[in-house]
Amino acid sequence: MTTTPDLEARPVAVTAAPVSATRYGWVREVVIVVGFYYVYQTIRSLADQTGITSRAYGNARHLVRAEQWMHIYWEQAIQHVFIGSYWFIRVMNIYYGTLHFVITVGLLVWLYIRRHHAYRGMRNLLGLTTALALIGYWAFPLAPPRLYKCNDNIPVPGPDGFTIGKCFVDTLDKVGGLWSYHSPVAKAVANQYAAMPSLHFGWALWCAIVLYSYARSRTVKVPGLLYPVLTLFSIVVTANHYFLDALGGAIIVVVAMWILRAVDRRRSRRRLAAAPEQLASA
Repeated sequence: MTTTPDLEARPVAVTAAPVSATRYGWVREVVIVVGFYYVYQTIRSLADQTGITSRAYGNARHLVRAEQWMHIYWEQAIQHVFIGSYWFIRVMNIYYGTLHFVITVGLLVWLYIRRHHAYRGMRNLLGLTTALALIGYWAFPLAPPRLYKCNDNIPVPGPDGFTIGKCFVDTLDKVGGLWSYHSPVAKAVANQYAAMPSLHFGWALWCAIVLYSYARSRTVKVPGLLYPVLTLFSIVVTANHYFLDALGGAIIVVVAMWILRAVDRRRSRRRLAAAPEQLASA
């Protein structure tokens, strides 16, 4: 029988008043999280409005030029190395389509049960990170690499008549996984141009923060720190994201942490300012 490694409370990136541990408090949290995610998915799908296609492909050309200038336009080369191993690509597709949700939700549940005092702060960080991603989807729709297909290894122009110099394999379509963007459900809820920032990487970074902040054992810490690295690899090798998408995911996490810390400092100053008045009236 295996045991879960012990965890310890350590200073976390953001602070917030702990959620009350009432008997049915978890019901409220489930409603909050599920409701928030439903709203997120609805707004995300609405970002796929008329005229977005030309913007998404135009933005892809701008982003690729930026990566070329930074000498990090390696996505096609990385996919080319591994695309012949169908079993491996299929594993990466399954990883991409499942762990993004399973690990994140699992850590939320674990925080609520085992590190209740830190739950609200980390929940707020995850929620604000997700909300900031929506701004990116509306402001910068982006055609991911997998939409730039090949015809006998020759790049096929996008709907705007341009290419990005290289072409990619849509691994979910050609190799398969647990789902596909061509499935009825995916067509109904997915916005294929919601790529910048990469929330896969943003959430993976959030998971790493949780595990690094609260893991007592290195057997938990090390995999936690490696998780964003493996996620970065999976989103690139499956041609679902560019490297700069991952950078965008990291930026929204940092911005969310800064906002929550600023809010917490402001609340602390208000409490300190109100303390003398409360003592005087007592």
